[in-house]
Amino acid sequence: MDAILSFQNVTKRFPSAQGRGLFTAVEDASFDMFPGEILGLLGESGCGKSTLARMLLKLIPVSEGRILYKNQDVTRMDERAFHPLRREIQMVFQNPFNCLDPRVTIRRLLMEPLKVWNIGDSAADRLKRIEALCDECGLPVASLDKRPGEFSGGQLQRIAIIRALLTEPKLLVADEIVSALDVSVQSQILQLLLDMRRRHGLTILFITHDLAVIERMADRVMVMRHGHIRQVGPCDAILRSPTDDYVTELKRAGFWML
Repeated sequence: MDAILSFQNVTKRFPSAQGRGLFTAVEDASFDMFPGEILGLLGESGCGKSTLARMLLKLIPVSEGRILYKNQDVTRMDERAFHPLRREIQMVFQNPFNCLDPRVTIRRLLMEPLKVWNIGDSAADRLKRIEALCDECGLPVASLDKRPGEFSGGQLQRIAIIRALLTEPKLLVADEIVSALDVSVQSQILQLLLDMRRRHGLTILFITHDLAVIERMADRVMVMRHGHIRQVGPCDAILRSPTDDYVTELKRAGFWML
């Protein structure tokens, strides 16, 4: 099976905070993702996880190496060339409230991506698509006329997932999407994402620092520390019988079994 995404010796450097020299946030990262899988990206805060995701989404440029999406080298693509692929690669962020305009209704927020990508033949057709996805994701249709400030964190994350799925993406990046939620709501959102993977054939890069969440979600896990990928392999094998000392340290420090 061909990889849907491939990082080949990818490095990202930033100017140092002191203004002298460069700081390496991600160094020589290489891995593949395959259609339909959930690849867990595990590591502590500051290890380079979000930087890696931002390079994937072309929010920041790569310093060295190549990123291939469906065998296309997107590393040096300009925005015009990459723009059509943005519909296929979507992201759900840690704090959904920061990503949802508090001044407008959920109906308008969800209509926007459909209009941008010219999805649906009419306003009525677009609303039908929104209502169907709301039903799938457990969001009452009556909620569409409310604004983000009227929802809980878990409900806002459902809305963020709905908005990402409206463009019918192939690859979804989920960046610490349950870290700010209590355990019971975490479980609901994680199950929702698993259901959406099954129904929509999603490939998911799932970023977290939580071992229990990784164990529940990931088919394979990629462990990152100080910008380096330390180990990649089947989730159960790496978490149960790690060969890297850092994974053993994470097991001792982290929560285990959700």
